[in-house]
Parts: sequence; structure tokens; C-alpha cells
Amino acid sequence: MLHYMLDAYGTDEENANNLMCVNELFIKVMQDLSLSPVMPPFLLPYYYCEDAYDGGISAFCFCKGGHVTIHTFPYKGCYFADVFCDEFFTSQEAEKAFTNRLYARKVQSELVDRRFSDSFPERSDADSADFGPHYLINVSDVDMTMEKINLLLDSIPEKIDMLPISRPYVIFDTNKDPRYISGIVLVAQSHISIHYEIKARRLYMDIFSCKFLDDKKIRALIESLYGDKAEYHLVIRGAKYAWNSKTSREQYARSSAWRNNSIK
Repeated sequence: MLHYMLDAYGTDEENANNLMCVNELFIKVMQDLSLSPVMPPFLLPYYYCEDAYDGGISAFCFCKGGHVTIHTFPYKGCYFADVFCDEFFTSQEAEKAFTNRLYARKVQSELVDRRFSDSFPERSDADSADFGPHYLINVSDVDMTMEKINLLLDSIPEKIDMLPISRPYVIFDTNKDPRYISGIVLVAQSHISIHYEIKARRLYMDIFSCKFLDDKKIRALIESLYGDKAEYHLVIRGAKYAWNSKTSREQYARSSAWRNNSIK
């Protein structure tokens, strides 16, 4: 099961704010990487946050046993994308598929095989305080159903102080003899996803946040749910965000200057 994670900086604000552009991006990425979508892309504009600077588009599309997700931050000049699936592709192919259609001046990416522990980079606990913690959780020999996955996704955000912006979406990969159950809930500019391989009784969960998460709460949650059956890894996203933050803030300040003038 390959998992590609892309952090893109210096992106075009107009396209990152364009629902049609993001929708087309999903279709083309699926084609370029020979993935098998099992639903149309689901796009959710998120502009009603406390800080308008955090607004953008959160979107996902399920493929067989996995997903493609993207979270855009137009006013910050960056976006975060994931491809998780049991198809083969290279990191270069995935990067090209995204950046050819949603330009970025600088990218940072990782490609890991979720089946093998040695494919994950080593991380220290201190990293969990950084921007963009992403927990990759694998659980073997576990019994799951659509109802259990739905209830999990509905309850987890509150337990770890994440803000849901959708209800859970849970589906089989096919109507006849399904191999996977896939579920996701969108939280404020990030997501929690679950993919369950039915016959192998194997579960893959992702908890991705574009803000700080309390590592102790994540560890306690995983322990309470799965005990010693769970294996998890922490991957830090957004480590290069500061590279573009000054320019993005200046651009945002200029574009919102009218607010200061109108309230004088």
C-alpha cells in the first residue's frame, strides 16, 4: 500500500481557490497514476473559519482501497495532497501529476509503503509540536464494519480537539464482493481517513492536521482503540511552510486592506 504525501509552496492563489480547477485536478491525477476511482470527487469550500487567512478548499476522492486528498490554503500560498492506494506509481509521477495542474514553486514529498515499517523515516517525539502532524496507523487482525467505521470517524475529532467540517462518508469499493471499506471525515483543512481490507482484516488509518495536535491524546486514543495491535508512525507535514509565509502574509494584507479603510 503506497502512500505519497506532497507539501507544495508558492502556489497560485486563483487556481487554489477554484473549485473547477481542483475538481479537474482529481480527475487528471487519477488518470495519470492509473488509479481506479469508486466515487466522484467531493469538494468542500472552507471559508467560514475564525481566521479568514486559513480559508481554502478541502477535497477527497476514494479509489479502490485508498484515497486522493487535497487541502488548499490559497492565502498562505500552499497546499497539501495525499495519494494512498494499492497501485504502483513513483514519487516523480505523482509530483508531476499534481504540480503540472496546480503549480508550486517548491515542493517537499515522501513516498512510503504502509506495509513495511522500514520504509518510514525516523521521527522524534519533539516533531509532534511542528505544523502539520500526520499519523499513519496500521492495525492487523481487527474486525470492522461500515457502521463501526462511521461511528469512529464521527467520534474521533472531538476526542483529539479537531474540528469536523463534514459528516463521515463511508462506502464499499464495489457493490459485488467488496474488498475494501473506505471512510473519511473532513476536519478544518485536514482529514481523518480509514481503509479496511475485509478479507485480510487489516485497517489503515490516517490522522492529518494542519495545526498542532496533542501527541499524548493521539497515543492514548490509539491505545484505547487497538492496544498492542496498532503500529503507527508520525510524519511531519508543512516543515517548509516558513519559506513562503512572509510573502503570502504580505499578499493577503494587500488584498484585505479595504477592510481597514471601510471601518474607519
